Amino acid sequence: MAFTPHWPETTVGGRRDGRPIEWSSTMTSLVYFGKEHKAVIDNRPIVCTDQDIIARVDRVHRCGTDVKIFRDGRPDQCEESLLDELKGIFRCKEPAGPVPFTDYADLAMGGQPRSDVKDPLYRELAGQIAALPEDQRKTLPSMMRLYWGRILGHETVVTIERVGSRVRELKRGIGYLDGVELSHEYLDFQPGEKCVLQSRVAYYDPPPAGMPEARGVQLLGGNITDLAMNQGGAYAALVRLTPEMICSGSIIRVPAGVSPQAAALAEPTACLLDCFQKSTHEVGQDAQGSILVKGCRQGGLACVIGSGSMALMAGQLATLDDPLLRMGRAREVVFIVRSQAKADLVRSILCDRPIQTVICKNDRMREAVAAQYAPSCQTRFGKPFQGFDDVILAAGGPPTVADCHVLLVPTGGRILAFAGTRGPCTLESGVWHYGNAGIVGTSGCNTRMMEIVLGLFARRSLQPEPLAGKVYTFDDLRKPGGIQAFFDDKRLRPCLEPNR
Repeated sequence: MAFTPHWPETTVGGRRDGRPIEWSSTMTSLVYFGKEHKAVIDNRPIVCTDQDIIARVDRVHRCGTDVKIFRDGRPDQCEESLLDELKGIFRCKEPAGPVPFTDYADLAMGGQPRSDVKDPLYRELAGQIAALPEDQRKTLPSMMRLYWGRILGHETVVTIERVGSRVRELKRGIGYLDGVELSHEYLDFQPGEKCVLQSRVAYYDPPPAGMPEARGVQLLGGNITDLAMNQGGAYAALVRLTPEMICSGSIIRVPAGVSPQAAALAEPTACLLDCFQKSTHEVGQDAQGSILVKGCRQGGLACVIGSGSMALMAGQLATLDDPLLRMGRAREVVFIVRSQAKADLVRSILCDRPIQTVICKNDRMREAVAAQYAPSCQTRFGKPFQGFDDVILAAGGPPTVADCHVLLVPTGGRILAFAGTRGPCTLESGVWHYGNAGIVGTSGCNTRMMEIVLGLFARRSLQPEPLAGKVYTFDDLRKPGGIQAFFDDKRLRPCLEPNR
């Protein structure tokens, strides 16, 4: 008997993930098939089971993580889950070997098998493809483009279009809502509601007993699932929101008065706020010990390295004045940027904030700050400039992390490492030991932080709208070089409006 691939079920009345399909359709998506291999795909199937929600994607911003995945690949999560799906389609049982993911993907997409690859899974996959009838081998590339590949994109705002008939029967919270019985009010999702999405469905440590209003602490390892890495994200006209998304409280309604343009930036802003919230400064002592305040040193000098959208949001958070959220507010924020054009951009967007700019065209930031900022700082504040109380890293790699040391005050400085970076860097340990310094990083955000950010947007304590960059459509991405232009756009945070 000839071998037949096991394609995901898409027919109404069939079953997906063990649940009956109540609706099916097709959509246009930007799909990732491995490093440097992505395409706009029309007529890609999407289904809604009785416990799913289907939402229309209004806007999705391009995250720096997406850029790295499209450029360098992502062996963990994204490609790991794609490999599992590939094995399911071809009913392969061999474990994956030390073969680049792109080799598996090229073969599955209709490529000729390489004789020099001896990996058992690769050979098994090649054998299954060879066993296909000739007509199925011819259509294999087009079928793979429709049924395989990952849709990324998670910085999004969506409009609910369809609610499965048994969504309201979901009662047990998981992840962020672990131990909570889901209320009727929460589960009463209605078509037309605007929502933002927490893409990381993570495990949480429960809060201490006696704190009924508190939620637990997010555990970054061992996620339950991830919308963009393991399921299907928002670089698409529609997105399917599964019970894992619903039961974890990962579908968050947008408050009245918050524009879609602002709401789409809630997730990256929450990631940045998470970093500010985990950094503290000592402001005094009492009978219980140190009195700590989150965020920047109150009345201190902060530095932001970078000029992208989240660097500009860091400037807003460093000078935040909100009636409900107490964080340290810096006296002044200095942006270290690469050019005069970048300095002008920062000044134009943050014109109502106490900011200064330093242009550093090389990596000698200390010298640039000493020449361009220190003299005016002493004149205006009446004391010599000794360094920054807080350095927020919103651009750069491992060497930049090391360079942050030389910008800190002699005692009590903090580095907030928001920019994602991998690789070793050399640190002077004496800065931390004798200088009472600290460094805190962030990887994603917890769901409560997204709720807090939406409140800040609603109260206009933060203004995210000017941080949005160029708007792209699928027509733009279909043009020659259009996808590359979207991922190469470096001015501000570009976005895709899939239904425009």
